[in-house]
Amino acid sequence: MAVYTLPPEMMYFFKPNIEFFTEHGPDPDKRKYVDPHEAVRHYIDIDTWGEYPFPHLPRTWIGVMLKYAEINAKFEDTKMTLFSPDINYFSGDTLYGNTVICSFQKYYEFIKDTIAKNILNGEMIFPIDSVSKWLDMDLSMFDGFEIVVEEHFSKEGISPYFLYQYYYALVNAFEKRKPKSIIRRANDIGHYIADASVPLHTTKNYNGQLTGQKGVHAFWENRIPELLADEEFDFFVGKAEYIENIRDFFWNIILKSHSYKDKVLAAEMKVRNSFPDDKKYVFAERNGVVTRLQSEEYTRAFNRELNGMVEKRMRSAIKSLGSIWYTSWIDAGQPDLKDITDISWTKKELEEMKKIKNADKNGTFHGREHWD
Repeated sequence: MAVYTLPPEMMYFFKPNIEFFTEHGPDPDKRKYVDPHEAVRHYIDIDTWGEYPFPHLPRTWIGVMLKYAEINAKFEDTKMTLFSPDINYFSGDTLYGNTVICSFQKYYEFIKDTIAKNILNGEMIFPIDSVSKWLDMDLSMFDGFEIVVEEHFSKEGISPYFLYQYYYALVNAFEKRKPKSIIRRANDIGHYIADASVPLHTTKNYNGQLTGQKGVHAFWENRIPELLADEEFDFFVGKAEYIENIRDFFWNIILKSHSYKDKVLAAEMKVRNSFPDDKKYVFAERNGVVTRLQSEEYTRAFNRELNGMVEKRMRSAIKSLGSIWYTSWIDAGQPDLKDITDISWTKKELEEMKKIKNADKNGTFHGREHWD
């Protein structure tokens, strides 16, 4: 549906590839079975980091690493923390850590040029002399040690940070007029935008597991649209619009989604407590497997209590995706797409796509289950 928000100049490329988007929309989820870093791109437990609207959470990844990265000196079983969120404080142009100080500008350059673009839910190890030079500080007391930089932020999700980064990958694909890169990145960013539009992708209580509501995630995200969307939802959302501030746009999606989180949980609890137990579930086929699912009556009751929230968030995702495609094309200089519509995949590429398609049957899942 996002394709139909685009201007004619983009339709030349996007409309012939609707089938690709239809088939490959789930690819990012399938990659959770082969890439241990994929899952964190689909959510952010933003309530881990304060209270709505989270004014103290940096909106840039560099800002996050400046605030939350941990720098340690390590030798065998001995580890001393030099800089960390619990220790760091600033005074003027100076950063004070644990018994060490350095220029904030030097620290910023180290984080920006060396750490932020490379680290993700892990650690990076450097010789002591290199870090001493980069930070222009005396670390001779740690002779024989290594410097280990760790981040523990990304395990709580990086959705808006990754969306911002991935947007520019799409712009780059348009600039170079590489049709395979355009279609893959346009496809994947649609999945990430859709996930960001789901309230339960923005909270540590992502499946109601903290409030005794396990299973609410799939109830909202899967059962309602699978049962009602094709026949009853309206997905015509108008024309794509140019987005002036990309970072704010992605953050606004996240914050809007999160603002619905409590309503989702309250609605599910109300319907659960008021609906007869013997009418809540049925056994039906889903993806070729007979599964216990919420009954149509129960699902409709939940949807009514939500006042059409799922449809509204799906409409928002469609308009957001079309606008992101359109804006990235504009920002790339509006390249002519007419003569790059014929895409021929190589045998190797087709094999790789087939591998991703079947990854959930052959791989090990890295991420969060939210079906129970």
